[in-house]
Amino acid sequence: MHVFWKIVQTVSTKMKALGAVCLVGMSLLTCADVVGRFFRHPIFGSVELVTLMSVFAVAFSLPFTHETRGHFGVELFVSRLPRKKRAVVDIATACISVAFFGLVTWRMFDYAWKMKASGEVSMNLELPEYLAILLVAFCFVTFSLMIVRGLFEKIEELKRK
Repeated sequence: MHVFWKIVQTVSTKMKALGAVCLVGMSLLTCADVVGRFFRHPIFGSVELVTLMSVFAVAFSLPFTHETRGHFGVELFVSRLPRKKRAVVDIATACISVAFFGLVTWRMFDYAWKMKASGEVSMNLELPEYLAILLVAFCFVTFSLMIVRGLFEKIEELKRK
């Protein structure tokens, strides 16, 4: 099982780097498009590409953000609880999160296959939209696995106390 979590961690690290590449790409493409518009030569499809890169930047960063606890959390009451009760709250939250994001992941894969069957493409560049949805669904799989890993770690921590 240790090898499995190492693979998930590696995938998460690579996704973090891809998210950063998307952010840089968005910046460069937007700058190039603005300069091109100034000279009356905008970049065709730049809005679509920037939109896709922003979606990918967020999706790729989900596992890393979860791992570093970089998401928003309301801990006004939970931080005042004893350690054992905090661990129980964390386990309950992780279980609910796994159920929710598991459902989201399943529905995204289902939606991607429906989009593939319909042949839906983007408006300007005519990119197949199902590929973007599949990529985001994969990001949610990795995110869900990181939540499960955190859940196992919390359970082990609770057993040691």
